[in-house]
Amino acid sequence: MSAELKRYSRFLPAAIVAAVVLLAGARLITLSLRDHALQMRTAAQSAVMREARLIEAQLQALYDRTLAEAHGAAGAPPAGADPRPRATPGPGRGAFWMSTTGTVLRAGDADAGVSRALAQEWAMDRGTRAGAGILGPVRYGSQWIIAVYAPSGARPGRSAVAPAAWAVGYQSLDALLTQARFKRLVKDGYEFTIAQIDPLTHNARQLFGSRLDMLTDTVSSAIPAPAALAPRTSAPYLELAVRPRTGWYPARDLATEIAVLLLLAWVFAFSVQELTASLRRTQSALAQVRKRLHAVNERLFNEMEQHQALQKSLEHARYHDPFTGLPNRRYLMDQLDRALREVRTRRRQRIAVVLIEIDRFKLINDTLGHTAGDELMLQAAQRFARAVEGIECVLSHWEGGQLALLLYEVQSPEAALALAAKLLSVRQEPFTLRQQRISVASRIGLTCIDSGLQRVEEALREADIALSLAKRQPAQPIVAYTPGMGGAAVSLVSLEADLHVALDRRQFRLLFQPIVDLRGRHVVGAESLLRWQHPVEGVLAPEKFLPIAEEAGVIVPVTRWVIQRVCRLAAEWRQRLPQAIDFYLSVNLSAASLRDPGLRDYVAQVLQETHTSPRQLKFELTEVGLISNVSAARELLNGFHSMGIELMLDDFGTGYSSLSYLQLFPFSYVKIDRPLLTWTGSERSNNAITSAILQMTSNLGLRAVAEVVETQAAAQALQRMGCDFGQGYFFCEPVEAEEALHQVRTYNGPPAVVPVLRPASGQGGATEVAGDYSPTVVLPPEDGGSNDDTVRLPGLSPRAGKSPRGP
Repeated sequence: MSAELKRYSRFLPAAIVAAVVLLAGARLITLSLRDHALQMRTAAQSAVMREARLIEAQLQALYDRTLAEAHGAAGAPPAGADPRPRATPGPGRGAFWMSTTGTVLRAGDADAGVSRALAQEWAMDRGTRAGAGILGPVRYGSQWIIAVYAPSGARPGRSAVAPAAWAVGYQSLDALLTQARFKRLVKDGYEFTIAQIDPLTHNARQLFGSRLDMLTDTVSSAIPAPAALAPRTSAPYLELAVRPRTGWYPARDLATEIAVLLLLAWVFAFSVQELTASLRRTQSALAQVRKRLHAVNERLFNEMEQHQALQKSLEHARYHDPFTGLPNRRYLMDQLDRALREVRTRRRQRIAVVLIEIDRFKLINDTLGHTAGDELMLQAAQRFARAVEGIECVLSHWEGGQLALLLYEVQSPEAALALAAKLLSVRQEPFTLRQQRISVASRIGLTCIDSGLQRVEEALREADIALSLAKRQPAQPIVAYTPGMGGAAVSLVSLEADLHVALDRRQFRLLFQPIVDLRGRHVVGAESLLRWQHPVEGVLAPEKFLPIAEEAGVIVPVTRWVIQRVCRLAAEWRQRLPQAIDFYLSVNLSAASLRDPGLRDYVAQVLQETHTSPRQLKFELTEVGLISNVSAARELLNGFHSMGIELMLDDFGTGYSSLSYLQLFPFSYVKIDRPLLTWTGSERSNNAITSAILQMTSNLGLRAVAEVVETQAAAQALQRMGCDFGQGYFFCEPVEAEEALHQVRTYNGPPAVVPVLRPASGQGGATEVAGDYSPTVVLPPEDGGSNDDTVRLPGLSPRAGKSPRGP
């Protein structure tokens, strides 16, 4: 028995290979057939949608012809009158006129029986018909007739003659399909069926098809009736279903692929059998050589083990801290260099370097001794090691009271931040040092690297910059490095120091950009824009200093200064303007200012002190500022709303554009920003989106303000769409308070020459802000010449772009 098994075991590899080839081939054939069927379904879907659109176009043509007949039927005689021909021409071929009771008044030159059959179908349905509709398909002989009816319209001067009540246009389904060039579907090798969908039961009734029975496993497309026809239901009027004549899985292709698979299985099995025999001969020859080498390898192995043990001992002493046993700086830098090479070659996706600094480490060394500091680092390292257990990383002692962590695989920067937060949580329990329990805080700076282009020194410098920022921000113990921190770290300290004295030195000033009523062409208000007149840097736009102000904690006094200044100006303008002129001034509130617990009381106090009406003050907020703390923001904004201060949702269409914010917060205005208003006269998609937003805001009872309106075409298009207000350089640039007051008093439309914004270049004597542009006037070309030359408007200087959302 064993001899028989041994004899047949020689064929086992060949049998296994043949089985694997057959299984894999069967799987590939299955996938191929599925892919082929998918392609055929895609082609069938395209064909059925094409034919459905053609049939839909014929239905629309029938509807248009019926409308023409309805206009012609306006002078037809009423029921019971003399039917002899009059000056009014009769209906055309495939049409007739009938009364509301279903009496045929006049038929075209087609078969009169069709007209009577359709009129009887009409009379059977006693439903209320208020407008044009579709009738049928109606069975007439061996044909299906589709009819469209429409009420006849009265004509001027014919009031003495009662017009016909309805005009009916009809066409057979065969003729409609012929006009739709339906034969292409049959030539392409498809079986088809056309069915009518019952609007109540949604059951299909076959009208026409290549087979008598209903097709199964088909690709279908709905054929809706023309949109103007009644009744309007969710069910389509007709449904076209197709299926390839040969089916989705052609038998010829399947047989060919199976034959190829069997041939390949035989070839592979034969080759494996030959290879197996050759290997057995080779194995017997190598067995003798292996015995002689085994003794030699055993002696070499013992010597190598001794050498490796000595080398490991030396390497450990070189790359590890002698007291804590943690990897040292040199080891981390070597591992970081290797990880960067792996990221560079795409063997790793993203790595992270985390620097952790223990607060008051020097104080512990000075008071309890250096050994206590080493013990603290050892206990902290043990806790951090347990926190990152199961994660591929390297935890090392960096220097003094700092630990460094190299993460080899980081899914995202958010995952690195979450791990850093976990590291912070494990040090909350006090440490035991010299029989004393000591609580220590820590700061973390980290950087995520996914390009591999940095050197080791650059990666560590990024983490160190983030750590230095974390040490400067008590409320934010974890800081992740961003590309802007390199340059910002140099000037951050200087700008922060200047910000603390900018208010005292009166270096802030406000500009105002008017908001114009697009219908009345008068100024209804103005948006206040903050600028910082820095003694060294010049005029700084808000994006240069507001983030620093938020980090430094001076955003609240800056915001309060803006509110107080705007309220004083509003009170002054109210005294200088006629009572008939109403206006308002808007102030931008940042996310940090919404966290000011005393902001509402301060606004109420300023309004009372300046005798300013809440109607003359509005606040603008962005979606980004609201999502940071929805509950607190909602409470504050509801408070402003109860005071009578209206709110504007700014930059709608550029961020989340969430409708929930329009319902959750008491907004009265929506401001649509630049991306939806880049008018060129042909951007139909932008117009459609803007029109939809304007319609939505109108339905919600909100008023719309279009920002960054730069051209006359944009202003006119917005007015046609129903936009309430506009703001931009087409109307007026940001100006000083006195000029803004003048615009509120005397504005009467934009200038005759329309400003066009182009990038400023080569302008001396003016401090430009990144992203700024200079207004220019494009003059009409003479003699068909180019209009590239521009003329600077008198009195206009380079201006800063619209401020980011802050005060």
